[in-house]
Amino acid sequence: MITRIILCCLLFSSFDLRAEDDQDVSIKAKIKQLVVLRQAVLDAEDDETRVQANAEFLMFMRDALNHPKSFVTEFDTIPMIADLRSGDGYFRMINWNLPFNDQTNRYYCFVQYFDKKENIHKVIELKRGYRNLEGEYRKIFSEKDWYGALYYNIIPSKASGKKKRKRAYMLLGWDGQDQYSSLKVIDVLSITKRGLKFGADIFDYPYESKIKRFIIEYKTDASVSMNYDKQKKRIVFNHLVPMQPDLEGLYEFYIPVLEFDAFQWKRRKWEFVEDVELKAGSKDRIYNDPPESQNIR
Repeated sequence: MITRIILCCLLFSSFDLRAEDDQDVSIKAKIKQLVVLRQAVLDAEDDETRVQANAEFLMFMRDALNHPKSFVTEFDTIPMIADLRSGDGYFRMINWNLPFNDQTNRYYCFVQYFDKKENIHKVIELKRGYRNLEGEYRKIFSEKDWYGALYYNIIPSKASGKKKRKRAYMLLGWDGQDQYSSLKVIDVLSITKRGLKFGADIFDYPYESKIKRFIIEYKTDASVSMNYDKQKKRIVFNHLVPMQPDLEGLYEFYIPVLEFDAFQWKRRKWEFVEDVELKAGSKDRIYNDPPESQNIR
């Protein structure tokens, strides 16, 4: 009897191992397919072909992220997408842009996180990246009406609420707006029981009141830095000026100078600080240029 029980246990454990191996093979096969599909998007000759290729890529990405092992699998072999994870390991973002021949972009993003209550990894697809909104820096967005960007950094969370039931994260992103100007964005992602929220009233900025995110616009071929200084817990970025005095207010003609401003976390707000000092060598580490050439013809 004991021998029979042992044999049954061994048999079931071998089934479990085989099922686990099958899952590993399955997710790797899905990622290989996504590599091919993403490259097809980047190599497309025209916008119509590119949109069709991206629709197929999007469909396969949905399927891959619903795989049981997707959260513990890296997607960084897929060309020119961002696979970002929060420092606390709570969530990850899979994010990419769809570039067009006129140098505008459309953005796509999935947020994946573990829901303790339901005991599953949730996958949320962000929808409807708005553009050309009036006062977009003052608006709150959700996963259904997301302000699209290509993110490159998630800054450590600042728990909010008396019982810290809401997780808030700072997102740094780039938007290749058009052939004339690009944007860098500091946004706020809050993950709550009700879903995702983008934007929060945690900026102390003297030049605009009640902003929910911070956006800088500049000449599209300029290299503008914006990144997080871990040592001093601040977000540092280039000071921008117009190329000529009479171009003030026309942000497609703004360029960076070797002066830096910052947002410093103080008194539960990101306080704006002008003309911050950087140590020698640190300037090189804070640059994040737009993505490399995507073979757009």
